Amino acid sequence: MQSRFIRTCLLAALLIGSGRVAAGQRAAPTAAEKTALIRQILQVTRAADQVVGAIEATVPAQRAGNPRIPSVFWDRFLAQARERRGEFLDSLVPLYSRTFGMAELQALLQFYQSPLGQRLLETQPGLMQESVQIGQRWGARLGAEIGAQLAAEGVQIQP
Repeated sequence: MQSRFIRTCLLAALLIGSGRVAAGQRAAPTAAEKTALIRQILQVTRAADQVVGAIEATVPAQRAGNPRIPSVFWDRFLAQARERRGEFLDSLVPLYSRTFGMAELQALLQFYQSPLGQRLLETQPGLMQESVQIGQRWGARLGAEIGAQLAAEGVQIQP
């Protein structure tokens, strides 16, 4: 009798434990679910548009700074960047996957879908452009100050 009771308890424990494992397995996201969530975030944030926009904004300076590179190179580069933007997004999926857990990805998606998240996405290109300009002015000011200090110390800087 006692033996039968112990077997029944063990069987019940085994069934309950396996149910928890199965439930835990169902709750754990699959790689496909995580990838789909990441792709949704990349779509909502317009990540491809942002990177192509940044490239388009910097190519004129690259053209001017590299006059030996023919114009056709830059034209093709821009065309390929626009056409192959999906490759860029594909390369971001593993980065996001190893950086963020599912709960964080869900929170990011929720944020970017919110009015504040949408406002950030709308204003971010202008913020970045202006931040670069501010950084350039700041760097130039630092460089001028250091140059003046070195000149006062007798250090000559070759242009």
